Amino acid sequence: MFKKTLLMFLSLLLVTVMGVGAYAWTIYDQSTGELSKTYKSLGGETDVISATKPMTILLMGVDTGSGSREDTWAGNSDSMILLSVNPTTKKTVMMSLERDILTKFKDKDGETVEAKLNSAYASGGAKLAISTIQEMMNIHIDRYVLINMKGLVQLVDAVGGITVNNTFDFPISIEENEPEYTAKIEPGVQKINGDQALVYARMRYQDPEGDYGRQKRQREVIKKVVEKVLSLNSVSHYQAILKAVSSNMQTNIELTSGSIPQLLGYKDAFRRIDSQQLRGEDATLADGGSYQIVTRDHLLEMQNILRKSLGLSTLSKLETNAVLYDEIDGSGGISTSSSASYSSSLSDATDTETTYSNNTYSYSTPASTSQGNTITSPSSVDQTATATPTGQEQSTTTGTEAQ
Repeated sequence: MFKKTLLMFLSLLLVTVMGVGAYAWTIYDQSTGELSKTYKSLGGETDVISATKPMTILLMGVDTGSGSREDTWAGNSDSMILLSVNPTTKKTVMMSLERDILTKFKDKDGETVEAKLNSAYASGGAKLAISTIQEMMNIHIDRYVLINMKGLVQLVDAVGGITVNNTFDFPISIEENEPEYTAKIEPGVQKINGDQALVYARMRYQDPEGDYGRQKRQREVIKKVVEKVLSLNSVSHYQAILKAVSSNMQTNIELTSGSIPQLLGYKDAFRRIDSQQLRGEDATLADGGSYQIVTRDHLLEMQNILRKSLGLSTLSKLETNAVLYDEIDGSGGISTSSSASYSSSLSDATDTETTYSNNTYSYSTPASTSQGNTITSPSSVDQTATATPTGQEQSTTTGTEAQ
């Protein structure tokens, strides 16, 4: 059974350590050279890493299967998180992207497809995943970090464990579905080790919120790991952390002596993390597949949250390659528009052109034709988009001050 990778917090840890542990990275890299193996350029990277400029990083956790694949980076990107890091405001927005969101993109063969967001990586790798998400969220993505699932247990153990709060009145366990994972997390606040953290971040079948509840726990773990990293002052701790991630990561963030001073400037931005969730509504297509379809108001709101965090002007018109609810006609078909415009009631929105260049990492812009999927039984689908879809998680700002 394919293992669903939910280890995006490994990526966030990497980004955090870039700043707070920059010198530890240098020491470790000079002694082993392992970190140089993680670098993989996609071509066309912009020179944005500095101590003053905001940047956006796409974090992806990859479903790498049972370990039998020759290519350990093959699979779907089953966890996707956008980080907008602003060293001026000293704040980071961490936005989870639901993997089952229905979107349009051109695959590696040049064919326009409508598919789940996580399949973009499987079809065209990190480059296609980046260009697809850039167009969906109407921002530019500067860097990416790709993680497989192998390093989580070592990572949490390397920081000495983390404290989480199991708010359910029952123990969290995934042993029934995945017998190889026997750890359990009892109800209440407690310190957990790496094995338990893996289970805590993976469980969804017992959660009434399903995948959204799982993503919420992912973000909780991210913040707890960041807190521990920011409180560490031992080189031996950093060495253990680096060993956990160096063989389980790909990134186009260069970790060199030349980039260390710039990376150090982002440290304080990770002390204030604003959690956000891009959500969709349940729908089933004629092929029997279950998808999440976003509403106009919600997607525009999430786009503008990212833009504000980057110091960009907000938008009043939605431009996206995501399939929207009001693209579903009365007969259940999907309209042919791939880029919709919508006048928002946001009081601070202004009419501005999109400011990112889609040339970087571009495959090609998705065409405006649809594959004509039919929604046979859309659950909780209205013909009128709602500003706040049912069950939308309220955003919270959490200070992760060093302990």
